Amino acid sequence: MPVIHESVSDSHVDEDVRAAIADITAHNAAIDCDDDEEDISQLFAPLTRAEVCNCIFSTWYPNFRRETIKSEIIKPLEQGFIDYLLADGIMLPDQDDIPQYSCKIEDPESSDSEWSEDENEVESAAIDIESTSAEIRRRIEILGGKVMPRMCWSAPKDASWMAMGNSLECRGPSDIYVLLKSSDKVSSDLINGRYLPKEQLGEIEHELVLRQWSNLVPSMEFRCFVKDKKLIAISQVDYEYYEFLESMRDEIETKLRLFFDDHVREKFPSDNYCYDAYVAQTVNRVYLIDFEPWTPSVDSCLFEWRELAKADSSDKSLGLRLFPKGVNAMGHFSGKYSRNRLPVEATDDQFRGSMAELIKSVAEQTRQQK
Repeated sequence: MPVIHESVSDSHVDEDVRAAIADITAHNAAIDCDDDEEDISQLFAPLTRAEVCNCIFSTWYPNFRRETIKSEIIKPLEQGFIDYLLADGIMLPDQDDIPQYSCKIEDPESSDSEWSEDENEVESAAIDIESTSAEIRRRIEILGGKVMPRMCWSAPKDASWMAMGNSLECRGPSDIYVLLKSSDKVSSDLINGRYLPKEQLGEIEHELVLRQWSNLVPSMEFRCFVKDKKLIAISQVDYEYYEFLESMRDEIETKLRLFFDDHVREKFPSDNYCYDAYVAQTVNRVYLIDFEPWTPSVDSCLFEWRELAKADSSDKSLGLRLFPKGVNAMGHFSGKYSRNRLPVEATDDQFRGSMAELIKSVAEQTRQQK
């Protein structure tokens, strides 16, 4: 069974960019956006704790085992492991497996270091998570030797640049620890929760999820938007133009709508939500990847949240949007977390310009097709 890389879960587009997108999509014939100054939050019902918890992996996975990727859930997690993930620095526990994308560098002047051996021994001794490491090794073996990690809501995709090939492929506990400890997304979820303030979210039992690994084609992953239990819009997730997708547009949309009707609509408890799906051409089927709540903090991909929120749930006019030809992705879209490895000042202006150009092209293409 093919295994999907995790999707982007959080909105990486800032307020200035979304304002530009709103100006463009306000003229889309599919929606009525006369009041561009309207606070977008007013278009959404208050998000509930139940809607957020419905999107926790261990909540939805049991009902979708046949439709998604084989996975192992480690839960509950020992508090020592949580403390280790949140601790500063990337000190790996003493164990046999070495991260496949790291190396040990010997400092020829280490004997003159101001750090004492006693201090290093204390720091190393404080990392005692062998029981978790042993359980991870056991689950990796069950899943065939290679996995991709994630927590309740997020995968550490923002840390994939540290790995060889920019992938989340892991073969041992140390591979997993480096990715989890390097991820701002994972740290934020552990500290603050996700989608709702922590005081509203309440206590959440954290979990480590290992998903079976294999290479997939990014072009075939799509984000689906469900309103009032009806699939109203579909967007390509990978921000790159693929010529072959144009000829497959109707086939892809048909497959995704059938998958929703047959496998998702009646099984997922929320009325409004988003989910990501992968269209596997080689086996002629669709795989479910992940769920997200219906909230503007979720990445709306090639749509503006205002048009999604104002769309009539009985209207299919939004349809499937594909990345348009002729837009220079500039590396910001196909690698959404490339900014995590560069100073903000070096990327923000380019990102704003690219995003505005992208949405403008998509909106124009949509108008021409009507």
